[in-house]
Amino acid sequence: MILDKQTRKILFENNWTLATAESCSGGLLAHSITNSSGSSNYFSFGYITYSDEAKISELNVPREVIKKFSSYSKEVVELMAEGVRKKTNSTFGIAITGIAPPGDPTSSLDTGTVFVGISTSEECYSFAFSSQHKTRLDFKNKTVKTALNLIKDAVQKFTWN
Repeated sequence: MILDKQTRKILFENNWTLATAESCSGGLLAHSITNSSGSSNYFSFGYITYSDEAKISELNVPREVIKKFSSYSKEVVELMAEGVRKKTNSTFGIAITGIAPPGDPTSSLDTGTVFVGISTSEECYSFAFSSQHKTRLDFKNKTVKTALNLIKDAVQKFTWN
């Protein structure tokens, strides 16, 4: 899994950068982005913020938001994306959070629920989807493939603005 060639070209030609904040994908998104030669031209930082404390201390996600909505929420993933973008002064902040199999017994969400957030200087938004895989690795792979496609869409959208 790698970021597609056209997206890499657009990032490079515009001198745009990406930064990631990952929870349930455990760094696989950053790994996938950096699997292409030249990725150092557009990949600036990758954070694995698996715990709530990491989201709070590294990405400035307010504890109250996590308590109110949970770590696995639209609200938290958008704050993660915005936090990583601002902290790293990157063009795009991309964040992932969700519930990997076998699940979290303290959550009311179904196992396989994933949120991907994208932040630019102009907007912040997120997508939710379900990845029903039995193994954590299959779950992570599906999550990262989806995130890579969303990055491609975000870069193309930013180009049009």
